Amino acid sequence: MLLEQLVEQAAQPPKYDWDAYYRWLFSTLAGREVTSFAFWQCPHCLTINFFLPAQRYGKCRGCDLIHLP
Repeated sequence: MLLEQLVEQAAQPPKYDWDAYYRWLFSTLAGREVTSFAFWQCPHCLTINFFLPAQRYGKCRGCDLIHLP
């Protein structure tokens, strides 16, 4: 029964448009329109971070590891 409910829930569209929310949030923080962004997972501490295309590198929030795209 629980597996059937999980499969049905996964088939439904998400309740929130997270891409639009993050695009709005990053645009508000940057003071200009941000059109694209990416998330990456730190291989050292497994923290989820985001990367804006205007940056040359990303820095992990958890362990300060440098990420080069």
